[in-house]
Formats: sequence, C-alpha cells, structure tokens
Amino acid sequence: MSTATISAGGRTGVDWRRAEFVLTLLGFLGFLALPIRITTIYSGLPAHPLFVHVPVVLIPVTIVTAIVFMIRPQWFSRYGIALAVVSIVAMSSVFLTMQAGAALRAALNLQGPAANLISQHAQAAHILAVVYVVFTATLIVTFAAYRISGGMPTGLGIVDRLLTPKPIWAALRVVLVLLSVGAGYMTFRTGELGAKAVWEGRIQAAHGGFPGIPGGGSPPGAAAP
Repeated sequence: MSTATISAGGRTGVDWRRAEFVLTLLGFLGFLALPIRITTIYSGLPAHPLFVHVPVVLIPVTIVTAIVFMIRPQWFSRYGIALAVVSIVAMSSVFLTMQAGAALRAALNLQGPAANLISQHAQAAHILAVVYVVFTATLIVTFAAYRISGGMPTGLGIVDRLLTPKPIWAALRVVLVLLSVGAGYMTFRTGELGAKAVWEGRIQAAHGGFPGIPGGGSPPGAAAP
C-alpha cells in the first residue's frame, strides 16, 4: 500500500490516526479510574468533598455544550474532540468521587435518617454514572457519524456502513440531547440528596429551639405549654 493510499483518509484501509479511534481508546482508559479508591487527602481530610466539585462543574459544562453543538453542528466539527475529551475526564471524575464517597460512608457508619439520605444519594450517583457513561459513548459515536456522513469515512467498513446514512446522524443528535437532559437531572438530584444528607440535620439542630423552623420547638427559656 502506497503512502498516498494511507494518507487518503483510510478509504482502502483503517487509518488508526483518526480522532474517533483515539477518543474510543481514551474512553476505555477512563474506566481505569473505576476501581481507584482515594479515601483521604491533606492530613486525613475526606477526599469526597473535594472530588465532588469536578463532576459538578464538568458535567453541566459538557451537557450544555453538547446541546449547543447539536443545534450548531459546525461548532461540533471544530470543537467536538475537545468536548469528548472533557466528557471522558468528567466520567472518570464521577468514578473517583463515587469511590471516595463509598469510603466516607463506611467510615462515618451513620444510622437513622442521615443513613437513609446517604443511601439515596449513593443510588442516585450510580444512576448518574450509568447515564453519563452512555452520554459519553453516544457523544463519541455522534462525532464519528457527523464526520463519516459528511464524507470522511474511517476505512473501517462496518463502522462506515452503520454511520454513513444521514438519518443515523439525525437520530444520534436527538438521543444525545435526551441523554444530556437526563444527565443534567441526575446531577441535580444527586447533589440535592447529598446536600440534604450533610445539612438537613445540622440546620434542624441549629434552629431546634426556635418555632417556625422545621423540627424546631420553643425559644430558649420559654415555658413549656
């Protein structure tokens, strides 16, 4: 095979320099974070409260950007690779945060309502992880479909045949938007449950002596009715 044939976009063979293949490889490498459990940082402080800031920032950024790119595909062509890379980083950060959260949950060994909220928070995080993994995979496939249907085949026959039709590209755009909405909702839901687990009991305890506050009672020093 000549050099000209190799550089011709992989039309007669697979050009493994294509971004689609590199992004797919990076996506699989992102799963290496799944078994990693970092429990503490900085003199024994729990890692979970620090790690959680990464997905909380990156997930909304990626899902909003994905929706914008589906409306303006020309931007997807220019910045789709960067978006996919950030999405893979966000996916790995979800895994790290979940593992750190599991370690913190085991260390606290909470009981009662707080334990129930933590359990709901953990379940929501698992659903978020699944939804966001599917989002990231769909993002990479959608990027490939956009390029392939636009006349840039990979040279990998089955992939090109599946992703060449324009209706496939259109369907993937819709699916990606729906997954973006789902990931956004689960991010909010997971964060809401986590915040309740951390602050609900403390707020009630802090205002427990004041009427009008949920869980409150009589003002300090007031006579019992």
